[in-house]
Amino acid sequence: MTGKQHVHHPRACLLTLGCAKNLVDSEQIASMLESRGVEVTHRLESCNVAVVNTCGFIEPAKEESIEVILEVAGRKAAGDLQTLIVTGCLSQRYGGELEKALPEVDVFTGIDPAAAACAVLDALGLSSSDLPGGVSLRHRRFTPPAWAYLRISHGCDNRCAYCTIPLIRGPLRSRDPARILDEARYLAEQGVREVNVIGQDTAAYGTDRPDGPRLHELLRGLCRIDALKWVRLLYAHPAHVGDELVEVLGSEDKVCKYLDIPLQHVNDRILGRMGRGIGRAQVEKLIDRLRRKIPELTLRTTLLVGFPGETEGEFSELLDFVRAVRFDRLGCFAYWPEEGTRAAEMPDQLPEDVRQARRDEVMAAQQEIAFELAAERAGERCEVLMEEGEPLEDALLPARSRKEAPDVDPLIYVEAPAPEAGRFVTVEITGSIGYDCIAHTVPEDGGGQ
Repeated sequence: MTGKQHVHHPRACLLTLGCAKNLVDSEQIASMLESRGVEVTHRLESCNVAVVNTCGFIEPAKEESIEVILEVAGRKAAGDLQTLIVTGCLSQRYGGELEKALPEVDVFTGIDPAAAACAVLDALGLSSSDLPGGVSLRHRRFTPPAWAYLRISHGCDNRCAYCTIPLIRGPLRSRDPARILDEARYLAEQGVREVNVIGQDTAAYGTDRPDGPRLHELLRGLCRIDALKWVRLLYAHPAHVGDELVEVLGSEDKVCKYLDIPLQHVNDRILGRMGRGIGRAQVEKLIDRLRRKIPELTLRTTLLVGFPGETEGEFSELLDFVRAVRFDRLGCFAYWPEEGTRAAEMPDQLPEDVRQARRDEVMAAQQEIAFELAAERAGERCEVLMEEGEPLEDALLPARSRKEAPDVDPLIYVEAPAPEAGRFVTVEITGSIGYDCIAHTVPEDGGGQ
């Protein structure tokens, strides 16, 4: 207990930046605070305390985090706020430097959600003793009620030359499978029908435990939870996608025929310099095997262009590969030299305008492919989960099928009348607008639940 005045209706504002893993951390912070009677909101109005959960992955993300911190600090200076707490990846990595640069911030905590929750309770004059560390049963979630993220591991062992994640989040630590399944059952009891399985490298799950279960076994366990309808796998390093995982993807009804394999590049020399542990021949073999075994597979990837020393020819090779493979979903980042990484020390760093231009070129090529693939879906019937969100023109309501991951993929817009958010319904796709599809509900065998 601190000497600060006790707040009768304690409220804390929690702002989350960055990836789904950060969102899960924020859900844990909120769950801990609400267990102590603190109301958690995303609005700064009438809050005594604000928490900014930061991202520190690449330069633009760091800049955005600093901007948000300064914006909130401005509210504090104006007297609208008493305490500003900064948590998350940026704070974990640069805590000491940030303390000097941002005296407006009262407390910096790293990536431990419990530390952030304790700081909030202390600021509000509430007891933080016996706060459970690493609450896994998140009763407060920031995703719509029908779906959730399920984190199965922390950290990463891949040590890619460009990546700061191991510096921030440490080595791979797979969560106990029994606790993951308990959490998934709890989520299902709360009404969750789709779990999106996340980690820095989900395909490496269990490899850090001598007798640890592997990802394919965990997925089968999730499929046995009756109330769950869809199980989706994200962030699977291509070097770790083995036969058992392909088998589960193909054979388990509840596992979405969807795989997110961040390839980063396809040129052998660049892949070697990146430390990806896989070459072009293996990548092509994997894609061929996946598409042969699971013809209806939706394949997503992420690429990184402008890596130190990437020649025009090596970039062209990647561009040709993108056009030839025709990924269903693709994201592309321009390389940023991050201090502390091997890549930042490499010679032949490319100018920022070249890196950005290459990113734009890949995305333009992919846009053409994505528009064509969306248009080709006309006439397809599929089950969709109605989503929360703004309707498109003419009261078209957002939804996702098994082929669309939340937050990152296009949507299927369903013509009214359609069920409310959180319901499943069968639709027929009638056309597309850019990346997105348009559909109408199919009356017979509607599949709503």
